[in-house]
Amino acid sequence: MAIVTATKELLLERGFDGLSIEAVAARAGVGKQTIYRWWPSRPALVADVLLEDADKILRPVEHTDDLVGDLTRWSVRLATTLTTARGNAMLRILTVAGLEHEDTKARMYAAFSVPLHDSVRSRLAADGLDEATARAAADAIVGGIVYAILNEGRAFRRTRAEAITRTVLSGVAG
Repeated sequence: MAIVTATKELLLERGFDGLSIEAVAARAGVGKQTIYRWWPSRPALVADVLLEDADKILRPVEHTDDLVGDLTRWSVRLATTLTTARGNAMLRILTVAGLEHEDTKARMYAAFSVPLHDSVRSRLAADGLDEATARAAADAIVGGIVYAILNEGRAFRRTRAEAITRTVLSGVAG
């Protein structure tokens, strides 16, 4: 769809603050009314377009006999994705949009945050951790990686994702 392509291009060129419905409409060759027929706001459009690629980030944690290996591979893959130009732009844009718009925050939470967290929590629970500990450890792993990437951007080293994961796991195992 031309609107989605135009939105992606403009986001990469201008960022969230520089994107307007007018610019998307012009680039897509449609009227603003066409965009508003499908999306009620600019943040809703941006969230839908960016979350369309969420499946590349939201891969579930593997389940082998090695909990530490499963989660460190997953965390490195997450960090690798979120430190690409596109992945980092997506994370930053969604974070800013979510801070400014409740509807975008709700979409991001449901389509991005919950699946990331649940995948890690489920893997931990499958290894015998009680629900409260699995939830807290998932918070620490996912939050630790995402927070660091938001602060450091593309400079975040993937080895830190592994170190964060191993540190959290050593804390719940001990």
